[in-house]
Parts: sequence; C-alpha cells; structure tokens
Amino acid sequence: MRVKVDSLVITFPTTSAAMACEEFCAKKDLPGRMIPVPGQISAGCGLAWKVSPADRPQMERELGAAGIEWSGMDVVGLWDLA
Repeated sequence: MRVKVDSLVITFPTTSAAMACEEFCAKKDLPGRMIPVPGQISAGCGLAWKVSPADRPQMERELGAAGIEWSGMDVVGLWDLA
C-alpha cells in the first residue's frame, strides 16, 4: 500500500552540485537518496536529495561544511510504500 510520508527535499542550483551531494553523502555514509524534483517544488537542475525531516540539521551542517551549495530545503508529502 502507498502512503504519503513527509520528506525533506533538498534542491540544487546545478546538476554538478547535486552530483557533489550524492558523492559526498555516499562517502560520509549520510542518509538519503537522489530523486527527481517533485512537482510541488520548482528547482533549477531537476534533481533533489530526499531524507527524513529529522535529518535537516545534520544535512545543513554537513553540506555547509563541505561547501556544497543547495537552493532550498522543503518538507513535502511524497508517496512511499508502507
């Protein structure tokens, strides 16, 4: 069954920034995964990083320290399998 789950969606100004985030998160074993930008959000490059809203402080801290630029961080209800 599919249910809507609140997710933190991090958007990026460029595809390069999105790819840097994905690589950085994999190396640091940070939570999340790359998704297409949901229709509810308008963003430049079309890619976004999806994590739990509870992970926001950690993601802001880690991405900021790594110098990875993001456009926005929005909590959005996304469909997921229950």
